[in-house]
Amino acid sequence: MSCFSGVARLLLVIINIVFMLLGLVITALGLVLRYGEVLYRPFLKVGINELQEVLDNTKMATFKVEDINFGEVLVSLSIGLIIGGLVLFSLSFLGCCGACCKFEFFLYLYAIVIGVAFVAEVIGIGLLYGMPSLVKDKAKTSMSMYKGIASSEVYSLAWNVIMIQFQCCGVDSYRDFNESNAWEKHPIPNNPSLTLQTPIACCKTLPSGTLHSDFMCAIQYNSLTSNGEMGCYDAVWKASFGNPAIAVPVLLVCALIQIVFVLSAISIIRAENRGVSPI
Repeated sequence: MSCFSGVARLLLVIINIVFMLLGLVITALGLVLRYGEVLYRPFLKVGINELQEVLDNTKMATFKVEDINFGEVLVSLSIGLIIGGLVLFSLSFLGCCGACCKFEFFLYLYAIVIGVAFVAEVIGIGLLYGMPSLVKDKAKTSMSMYKGIASSEVYSLAWNVIMIQFQCCGVDSYRDFNESNAWEKHPIPNNPSLTLQTPIACCKTLPSGTLHSDFMCAIQYNSLTSNGEMGCYDAVWKASFGNPAIAVPVLLVCALIQIVFVLSAISIIRAENRGVSPI
């Protein structure tokens, strides 16, 4: 038992040092998203350039996409990363100090938090795979504030960039936007007869002029000219958790690491209670 607990203690210290560093990296990433726009703007170049091009060609708006502060657009994500990174750092610090200095209270707290987090993750992943409607319904609530491709407001801009970048439309399809009362379906002031069926950002090839024919991809849905039936949820899902090559290894490794953490903490606590020095 003493040999196993000794290995467990060493393992807990080393791995938690790694996760402390990871927590700092995640926190730094959140700070970069919020305040270091110059570093990640190149990755959004395709969506930004195409959005700016269609605005210039159709004369639907006068603002410049490059003038928009993406730190404000990504503020929720950045805050989530900052908080998540600090939580990971704090938790790893507990585990590292508890194992290194044999602080029993730290180890108990560490094991309980990791155990609760593991159960919550299992439930969350189960819901994500088994009830995707929970995520979809939440995403669709933001669509009620979508105003169109000419809007510089946060929700509209985010949806436009995502739909252009991922070649998708809405959460499930273009029909999701029917729930948006704010969506401007008559985007050309001098052409009020032009009524959109899908957002312009859903077009496979974005409009290059102000003529009625330039907007046919959005006036009437056609799978040859529009991404209207390709939902963004599926597009993003297939590129992440919906891809077994990515999801299975990541989830298995995360589960294994958390189980090892809990067992290691318990082993050290039991060794201390029996008066056996782990090392």
